[in-house]
Amino acid sequence: MLLKRLLFAGLISLLTLSSFAKEKQRPNILLITADDLSWDSLGCMGNPIEGLTPNLDKMAADGLIIEHCFISTPICGPSRTALYTGRHPHTSGYMGHGVQPPTWWRKNGGKFPKKSITSELHKSGYLTGIVGKHGTSVCKFDEKFCDYQQTGFGRDHNKYSSFVKDFLARAKKENKPFYLAANTHDPHHYWPRSKGENKRWFDQGMRTTDWKAYDNGKPYPDPLTQYKPEEIVLPASYPDDINFKKEATLYFDGVNRMDQIIGGILKELDESGMADNTLVIFLSDHGMPWQMGKWSLYPSGTRTPLLMRWPAQIKPGRREKNAIVSAVDIAPTLADICGIDAIQGVDGKSFATLAKTENSRWNRNFAFSTFNYMNNNKPQDQLAPEYSTDLYQKTEQYRPSRALNNTRFSYVWNGWADGDAQLPKEMGGAVSHLLNKHSKNQLDKNYPDYKKRAKFMKFRAPEELYDIVKDPGCRNNLAKNPEYRPVLEKIRKNMTQLLKETEDHELENYKSVL
Repeated sequence: MLLKRLLFAGLISLLTLSSFAKEKQRPNILLITADDLSWDSLGCMGNPIEGLTPNLDKMAADGLIIEHCFISTPICGPSRTALYTGRHPHTSGYMGHGVQPPTWWRKNGGKFPKKSITSELHKSGYLTGIVGKHGTSVCKFDEKFCDYQQTGFGRDHNKYSSFVKDFLARAKKENKPFYLAANTHDPHHYWPRSKGENKRWFDQGMRTTDWKAYDNGKPYPDPLTQYKPEEIVLPASYPDDINFKKEATLYFDGVNRMDQIIGGILKELDESGMADNTLVIFLSDHGMPWQMGKWSLYPSGTRTPLLMRWPAQIKPGRREKNAIVSAVDIAPTLADICGIDAIQGVDGKSFATLAKTENSRWNRNFAFSTFNYMNNNKPQDQLAPEYSTDLYQKTEQYRPSRALNNTRFSYVWNGWADGDAQLPKEMGGAVSHLLNKHSKNQLDKNYPDYKKRAKFMKFRAPEELYDIVKDPGCRNNLAKNPEYRPVLEKIRKNMTQLLKETEDHELENYKSVL
């Protein structure tokens, strides 16, 4: 009997040690996102502004840069939901702000997903946490640190670092692999030292008038930089014009503060001793908050740098220039890497082999992106309780667009652009204002006519095609150019197939233009 007990105890010990060893082999995940960051606003992505993003540049040098990653939709909540669930907005139902999913989507049999990468990792034994910008309702976190008072309006590097340090200590103490989503609010509006940064805004965001201020009178520090207009290099979508650069200096200061926050997070990881087996991923939720960027499906709105650092698996200094990755691929990739069951119903696919291996067989010809709603508030939702092909005429907040992007071409279909419909005022902003304001004295003679460009940004065109190698700013629409007709026809076939595969409600609308 004693011998049996000893053997049984020994077996339990071996199983425990085996389980622990297996647990120790499972990689940790640190997913870092920026808010409203243009793909070309990092030094490692070619931006020449001095001292802009030293921490992310080092992270890139220590790992892998995938140059052509595209988000699923250029609007905050839906973009992050697509990231966590691996589903495009029209398949998850989360298509904009306000009432989501819309009433008509539910009536048509749509069901919001019940699983995300965080819920499944949590179920498999991961310690899960989030700091900064929120997740989505299907996420499962053991620790949340999202309140503005906790994060200093999402802009205080000291508070981020403190939370990360404590979270990593808990993971180590509990002998658990961890998943941590760390989301900065920079460079989202309001930008550093702008007029919008005022006591009223702080009180609203902090939800109290009794908050502790730094010496600058704000609930967070100012950036380390204070750029001058002459130092600024704007994305190709905008004029090379000092008047535009003056407006954008504060954006780039916000980019620098974002990088400072991320540097603090990575420092805590390195000092924890767990960095070697931690996969760190960085990307943005969409482009900068200017027209042609945020809320738009051009590369300036949907393309994001995708940085990956994993010392145990990824060789430093790698750069993928030709691979196309979608943000909906990230959730299935993490499930694959972490050894959990594949999440059913996702629109993405795992690119784990691409991350780990150079010259892998990963193949994606285009990345698919969508736009549906801006603000589907309750009155707007009630205006259109049923879906119809003329939905965009019933509510100005619904502006259906679809896009395919790769390393050579950007194709956009605007199902609402009939010559009369306009984008909602909320999707306007500084660029069209500056274009109209300075149209009589256009400084960038190589840019399209300022007034005509401002009008185009408001009304768009039914179909748009751009050769982004020759025209990275998407200024010259080739959709009606006979020379590019074969390209257009091929992309149309790809788009039709994708809309069918994802059961897109706009399929019939799209087919009507072919």
